[in-house]
Amino acid sequence: RRMDRIGKIMVSAVRLALDDSGLDLRKEDPDRMGISIGTGLGSSDTVDQFFRSLLKEGPVGAQPLLFQTAVPNAITSHCAIEYGIKGVNITFSHKETSTEMAMAYAYHLLKEGRADVLLAGGGDELSEPLYHVYSMLGALSPGKGKGSEGMRPFDRDRNGIVPGEGSGILVLEALEHAEKRGARIYAEIGGVGLSGSTDGVLRYDLKGDSIARTMSLAAKGAVRVDFISAAANSTPELDRAETSAIQKVFGERTKEISVSSLKSMIGEFDGSGGIRACGLALSLYQGVIPPTIGTEHLDPQGDLNVVLGQSQKKEIKSALLNGCANGGSNISLWFKRFA
Repeated sequence: RRMDRIGKIMVSAVRLALDDSGLDLRKEDPDRMGISIGTGLGSSDTVDQFFRSLLKEGPVGAQPLLFQTAVPNAITSHCAIEYGIKGVNITFSHKETSTEMAMAYAYHLLKEGRADVLLAGGGDELSEPLYHVYSMLGALSPGKGKGSEGMRPFDRDRNGIVPGEGSGILVLEALEHAEKRGARIYAEIGGVGLSGSTDGVLRYDLKGDSIARTMSLAAKGAVRVDFISAAANSTPELDRAETSAIQKVFGERTKEISVSSLKSMIGEFDGSGGIRACGLALSLYQGVIPPTIGTEHLDPQGDLNVVLGQSQKKEIKSALLNGCANGGSNISLWFKRFA
């Protein structure tokens, strides 16, 4: 009864992930099972309600039941309580790289043998105050009234973002544990790359150097990568920075690599990485790359093999999931097809 909207979204996503995985919680050691969640803002609607009453009525107007769910880690705790998870319980909040950070941390915990299973991912909700902030910043499509509204990553006519919301959760397991229980394995994570830039609090690395560094670190150099799930969000700054980074890392191979931005379908929000990671795992498993919808005329300043129009069937041996946050945080996760 005291779970707010984003809490319900997250708990539901965990339930869907567990059902799909076939994991029987009754047979698992709860102390060896953890949860790592990323969220940019947690419950922005609850925070808004709490501070509205506080500012209107002073301290007597503060609602304690709202306060306990206003902190970002409340959604992680809701999930842990709901499913009896007693191992690692951690929340990451780092703008648009929040969920990718959560998955990277879970990956390292499993590599170090500190857990058997990690539920990793995250999400965010779209609220009235958040929409208002985006609007006041002039970030929303159609920008200053030019062109039609819509998400068009890598398009010459892009004009801003369309905000989205949602949650995506991966069930990450140590290989031995997954094979022992006969799990269906969609993909494996082979590496993580992290980097930062100092271009400004609300700026991306426009040259793409730090983004290139994350991809190189994740994939351990310019090894064979067949697909990149891009962070591109229909803004000229990030789209062009990521394009430049891809070209710097892969050089002559750039045109061989399929690129797509799932944000064209789900919109832009801080916790989008969880859904995009689920989509990438399915791409590896099924050999299908989703298109970047809405994009029709590629930016002439870029020269990427962007999947347009309809999904593309392709054998994918490995792929990169990119995450970039304005303010200088970049991350890339290298996924491999399980063989």
